[in-house]
Amino acid sequence: MPEFRQRLAELAGQMITGMNALRQAVESHSHAADIRIYNHRAADIGNDNRLGMPIAPARLVVTSPPYPGIHVLYHRWQVDGRKETAAPFWIADKLDGAGSSYYMLGDRKDPELRTYFDRLRTATVSIVGLCDAKTTFVQMVAFSDPGWQLPRYLQTMAKAGLEEAFLPALKGHGDERLWRDVPNRRWCVAGRAKTPNRREVVLFHRLKR
Repeated sequence: MPEFRQRLAELAGQMITGMNALRQAVESHSHAADIRIYNHRAADIGNDNRLGMPIAPARLVVTSPPYPGIHVLYHRWQVDGRKETAAPFWIADKLDGAGSSYYMLGDRKDPELRTYFDRLRTATVSIVGLCDAKTTFVQMVAFSDPGWQLPRYLQTMAKAGLEEAFLPALKGHGDERLWRDVPNRRWCVAGRAKTPNRREVVLFHRLKR
């Protein structure tokens, strides 16, 4: 336990140092006073009176939604990559009454992931309401079965009013999308060369013309 506390203090110090560096960088720009940070459900962001509607359309939307069909512990820590613990809530002195599907937009065991894609569409539609034709959407996501989940994901984006955009530099290369291997994966996953969820893709979208 003393080692844990020491390591936690070290990481917290690094985080604070990084936040201060970011603040200084932001304040060095003349438009720093225009920056606002809100903690809000994406599905209801258009109804937040704190935004002072109407506001100027967003120019850039960057997000990494929950990965469909992939087990990711957003609300738990793992000890040595195995046993799950609610330590984050103990430290914050908070209770967590929600299951994993709450954080994953749906149950990953649902064969068609209906709830996931319905909630993804609702959240995206809400965000699209704050954008215009000059807005660029950047999303990083991975799939447990990209063969059907990637097309379904793109279809969901289309239903929300978006169309996929591609980087000119990737023209003629593979599917012309930006893929990368997931860093720091558990050894049991990293050793499976053909496991789909070992790779993430960066998707670009714009409003439909």
